[in-house]
Amino acid sequence: MNTIMSLVSVPFLTLFAALTPVMQSNADSFRFEATVPASIPDGTGAVRSIPIDVTLQDHSDLILTGIELELDIEHPWVGDLVVSLRSPTGVVTRLIDRNGQGPFGFPGPFGCGGDDVSMVLSQDAATIVDDVCSITETPVLAGRLRPHESFSGHLGSAPGGVWFIDLQDVQSGDSGNFISAALVMEIEVDCDGDGLPDECDCPGDLNGDGVVDGADLADLLSRWGQTGVPADLDGDGSVAGGDLSIILAGWGFCS
Repeated sequence: MNTIMSLVSVPFLTLFAALTPVMQSNADSFRFEATVPASIPDGTGAVRSIPIDVTLQDHSDLILTGIELELDIEHPWVGDLVVSLRSPTGVVTRLIDRNGQGPFGFPGPFGCGGDDVSMVLSQDAATIVDDVCSITETPVLAGRLRPHESFSGHLGSAPGGVWFIDLQDVQSGDSGNFISAALVMEIEVDCDGDGLPDECDCPGDLNGDGVVDGADLADLLSRWGQTGVPADLDGDGSVAGGDLSIILAGWGFCS
């Protein structure tokens, strides 16, 4: 197996996510995509780095409390691949490590000879990616799988900045391409800076999910003119323009 000989990067991808949850959880979840295909250098061990710019509103108190990675790669021999996730601070999690090389031993030292990757890497998946190999099913790595190493090293850190998916092909003879990826992040607010999510002062957060957004605005508008309800944020006796101003002024994550 060759060592890393060079570093190769694709053109920078600047990607933005709307501040809208994409799946139900106790945190707010956001999706950041990389959708520009790129070749993976064959057999050299060179790194193809795919950047994903996690851009959120300016807020110093946000922490990452959960992460999943959707990954699509075309490759005729997945046992050639080493894939890692690298955070903006340089924390590296190895996601795939020459799949099939260890537990299956076929064909010999070259890893799993199956084709293609189209999977979701999730810490709560029942099956670890290392235990999957087939030379008849395509894609061979599919569905929800646990990564080779845990995502836990990223949790509690600030989510914003440029993340990288680092791809290597360490055995010559079969070449492949990165197709797309998506980071799905669960993000919460850590008001006291201890690395754990907190309840924060947030008068416009009517549903208590840690962010003032369209759901809170809809709740306020549905109660317009009512008295004695939580949507009377300024306490003047009815839901009116003053309460709407509070919602708009506090828009985004609580602090």
